Amino acid sequence: MKKAINAFVEAITYYISEGTPVHISNFGTFEVRKRAARVSHDVHSREKILVGEQNIPVFRAGKALKLATKQELSNEDMVIETLSDMILEVQHHD
Repeated sequence: MKKAINAFVEAITYYISEGTPVHISNFGTFEVRKRAARVSHDVHSREKILVGEQNIPVFRAGKALKLATKQELSNEDMVIETLSDMILEVQHHD
């Protein structure tokens, strides 16, 4: 299980670092967004500092994950719906 999770994380990291969003049906989307340069402050000295533009990883939860966290959809229903959507997606691409 640990190897599968590590491979999953590595794949997502690779694709989003290349600029390709990763969409997992009913789970969510991983992508990179640019954060504009801004003025911040040093927490110790309270001195203002300029933080340059940065790329940041972002995750947007999908519909089934949002519903599951609101307990409107049981875990079993979410798994069945996600697997069904994945099968349909694979069949659609063939």
